[in-house]
Amino acid sequence: MATSPYQRTKHDETITPSCDSTNITFPVEILDEIVACLLLALGHTFRSVAAFTLASHQFRQIALRRYYAVLRIHSFTHWIRTCRIKGISTWVRSLEGSTTFFRYKMGGLSQLKSLINLELDFSGDGLATQGSRAMLLFKNMAADLIYIKLTNLPRIDTALLSLVASRFPTLRTLELSCTERLDEKCCWLCFEESSTCCIHSPIPDSYPTAEALTTSFCNALASLKNLEYLHLGIFLSDADVLVHHFQRCASSVFESPRTGLQHLLPPFGPNKCAVCYSQHAEATRGRDRIVEALFKASLPSLISVGFSSWFPAIRSE
Repeated sequence: MATSPYQRTKHDETITPSCDSTNITFPVEILDEIVACLLLALGHTFRSVAAFTLASHQFRQIALRRYYAVLRIHSFTHWIRTCRIKGISTWVRSLEGSTTFFRYKMGGLSQLKSLINLELDFSGDGLATQGSRAMLLFKNMAADLIYIKLTNLPRIDTALLSLVASRFPTLRTLELSCTERLDEKCCWLCFEESSTCCIHSPIPDSYPTAEALTTSFCNALASLKNLEYLHLGIFLSDADVLVHHFQRCASSVFESPRTGLQHLLPPFGPNKCAVCYSQHAEATRGRDRIVEALFKASLPSLISVGFSSWFPAIRSE
């Protein structure tokens, strides 16, 4: 006769485990939440769950599945080694890294069957290589992504939007940006040079008007019937806004109160220039509102659409 794992005491009705209850099985869901809390509390590093992986085979599988759910690639050697991990193809749900890290073992991308979120940094690519790089990467991706974020793009154009829309028809969130390539942290020369290496303001050189840009972009994205959130990191103000800003402010100097010597002011954008603000802020905000309304009218599924701006609208709290 099997012994019950619980026995009643003589003195009361309290139920306590007997000495025979040596094996207690926790539900997998509880173990999964424990690992998730460890990664959240201690940082998403393998050290956070290393001890957990040594407890048993079941614990190790749970820990690895949670840890590799968000995969951040730090180099091309890291990517090559990651591709050798057994089980990685079903664990990864979010992938982050620079496009140049995936130049080897690109076929490994197609093995990530559970991938739904993608974040790629295009800072290693230029205007001449962006299109071919995106084509090679995307043709190896799973076709059921719901979130894509591409940063440091040299340009945002209809070719890129059409490629994204055709490859990932289930997208709900799309964030593309190239304005972070503008280098305001060094000097005026670097700021000006960086502005020539990306198409940060496509009006009027690439598209004659804001309406023309809207029409072209919306046509390219028309197949994304589930798209709800869209961010395009380009300036809708004319390209001349930044050009005239350089001509006016790049040679500005200030006098040191201590030595009396004159020094160049550190670089700053039109948003911090009183003249630019007075001349362009109101018109730019008006254009932003018009384009936002046109996008929402053309793409009915959109809940939110945004752009980069030198003069963002002041939101009331």
